[in-house]
Amino acid sequence: MTESTPAESRPAESTQAESTPTESTRALRIGVLGAAKISKNALFLPVADTEGVEVVAIAARDRSRAEAQAGEYGVGRVEDSYEAVIAADDVDAIYNPLPISLHHRWTIDALRAGKHVLCEKPLASNAVEAAEIVAVASETGMHMIEAFHWRYHPMADRIRALVDGTGPEGSVIGAMRRIDARFNVPIPEADDVRQSWELSGGALMDLGCYPAQWARFVAGSEPTVTAATMTEGRPKVDIRTEIALEFPGVDGGQPVAGHLFTSMERDTERGASLTVEGDAGVLEVTNPIAPHLGNRVVVTSHDGSVVVDEEVGGRSTYHYQLEAFRDLLRGGPSLPTGGDDSIATMKLIDAAYVAAGLTPRGA
Repeated sequence: MTESTPAESRPAESTQAESTPTESTRALRIGVLGAAKISKNALFLPVADTEGVEVVAIAARDRSRAEAQAGEYGVGRVEDSYEAVIAADDVDAIYNPLPISLHHRWTIDALRAGKHVLCEKPLASNAVEAAEIVAVASETGMHMIEAFHWRYHPMADRIRALVDGTGPEGSVIGAMRRIDARFNVPIPEADDVRQSWELSGGALMDLGCYPAQWARFVAGSEPTVTAATMTEGRPKVDIRTEIALEFPGVDGGQPVAGHLFTSMERDTERGASLTVEGDAGVLEVTNPIAPHLGNRVVVTSHDGSVVVDEEVGGRSTYHYQLEAFRDLLRGGPSLPTGGDDSIATMKLIDAAYVAAGLTPRGA
């Protein structure tokens, strides 16, 4: 509306169209469960400079922590409970960064309340719980997205093109023979969220879910766990995990070997990498989890020549994820993290715990 054109001089339908936002133009209004540390980078900072998204409510077991985040990041209000956030009429979607053991209950409650959900990874404590969440999303018609943020950065598409040979360089890796993925971060023994079996903690759950998904993404198929070894910290909680995988070969060809490694031991060296070896060359990716903080993509042919050596630019992975989530809820394209993909990741994780002689989380 312009200031020189009073509303009463225009047709009624024009006034209605401009005064009532539609689903595709209204800001996405998010409610947050808990006052998790990850919310800063994963949600609050991206929201601050992403058009059409706002955080309108938050609740936490410790209200003072919710009030602190609300004050620092401009959240509309603090509610007294998770239930109140989920029930709020002005909340379109829920962000769930709670401990993994609480993902199942609160994500399902939100879906049944008619809210879309962006849930932190991994989606659930085990594959059975993941399947139940996915089923409820399907039944309710609500969108549930697992927050594997790396998948939304341009680096993911670049990796895909190099592996498939669809980039300008052509087939520089050739037929895949082996995939190695690792992610290590020292995590203090006092960290109850990630060191507690009751909260579904463990190195494989908190860190190793990323290498598990990187390997599945690259292979384009689901693996068999052939062996797994784990070092326990607290009882039943892995602080160091190594997994051997076998992916089916393309068109019945030679199987692809996989190796995953993750550690949260106090003396581990922090880092993340993905290596894909083919019959023509080797792809080495440094920092696939947070490429916005620096990355490197290198392809070396078996004759020793460097075919690709580059850094993939872009904003933070969380910005891309938030924009994709917003666009999905405005009728945009479906997203690659969630649904069957979430269930498959948890099946791999469950199988690794069983192979190592430990109990899957939540069992």
